[in-house]
Amino acid sequence: MAARPLRLVFATVGSRGDVQPMLALALHAQARGHHVTLAAPPDFGDGVRGRGVAFQELGRDMQSFLASHPEVMTGNSRQMLRVVERYFAEEVPRQVRQLVPVAQVSDAVVWAGLAGSAVTVAEKLRIPAIGILYTSSVLPSGDHPPPSMPLYGAPRWVNRLLWAIDRRVGERAFGTPLHAVRAELGLPRRSVREQLFDNSDFILAADEGLFPLPSDWSRPITRSTSIFLDDPRELDADLLAWLDAGEPPVFAGFGSMSGPGPQRAARAFVEALAAGGRRGLVGSGWAGVGADLPTGWRRVGDVPHAKLFPRLAAVVHHGGAGTTAAALRAGVPQVVLPLFLDQHHHGHAVHRAGLGPKPMRMERVTAPQLRAMVETALRVPTAALQAAARRLAQRDARAEIVDAIERRAG
Repeated sequence: MAARPLRLVFATVGSRGDVQPMLALALHAQARGHHVTLAAPPDFGDGVRGRGVAFQELGRDMQSFLASHPEVMTGNSRQMLRVVERYFAEEVPRQVRQLVPVAQVSDAVVWAGLAGSAVTVAEKLRIPAIGILYTSSVLPSGDHPPPSMPLYGAPRWVNRLLWAIDRRVGERAFGTPLHAVRAELGLPRRSVREQLFDNSDFILAADEGLFPLPSDWSRPITRSTSIFLDDPRELDADLLAWLDAGEPPVFAGFGSMSGPGPQRAARAFVEALAAGGRRGLVGSGWAGVGADLPTGWRRVGDVPHAKLFPRLAAVVHHGGAGTTAAALRAGVPQVVLPLFLDQHHHGHAVHRAGLGPKPMRMERVTAPQLRAMVETALRVPTAALQAAARRLAQRDARAEIVDAIERRAG
């Protein structure tokens, strides 16, 4: 425990998978007597305030942004880069303006997702910055390619080359507006890599069995495990009755993904399972998939994964860090259909651990391929799934990470 109550800002920008873990940390810190504020996109404000945590808007509404820029998730690198450059040109100065007032009365800034501007704010205010990583995919290494160029299976020298390219792209997209903001704040010019890794402590909050540290990683980093937000909601009675009425279904949900990829994958899922006579459950997600389902199937909206996943035969998903961890904790096999960025890393990690088939890109998978992937997942040994679930159950990331924050900021 810290010697005194701390004032902490938890800052994150991204989708639900970026915000929920930070809300879990904020709630745990608040329960210990610390004064906390969660800064996140405005579309999460009601949910955060509803849990009794002070809220500060940070950045723009992510659901509407992704819906209005489907090219971000189409796999076209050139189009994606143009959108990302415009996004950061607006976001970096906006985030700094929004964070300074709340951070200047705080003892530390804890950040995650696309809120890297928080490191500059902390440097200006001379308070610690602590970054929470949900995945090892963002750690530069010869072991794997960068999330922006998921060319898995390449030699180490190719991975290192890809990371060098990624660094230059990051300087162009994120570094350009960051350098301008730093100049306005009277801070010295630094590369993005120096800014993030030299001025921020890091905590890797990801299962160590699935995501070991890269073999060539040499910087200090604190390890914990996946962060879960307690969800007090129960499954509704109609869904429970449907689950009890037959064999465990296979679930498909693509979370915060939008664009044509989730719709195409959902159609392939329906065709794949219907051909095999299995029951299917579809999560509508941000893309609103599953509007037309076979008789006897169900469609659900936002439901607590901790309550639903243990009742499933398998989970087909996009490979988000949160969904991957939720399926791991539930002890169910996974079929990962990545769309972009770190999702490819997670899909390959699941396959490497023997907990699911080799991932296939969401926008390319066919119904016969997906049917074969589901059948492979259903043959994953129960012992391997249970071992992974026990590993997650043995630790409480919230307590471990808040302990680390107290040591750094107290």
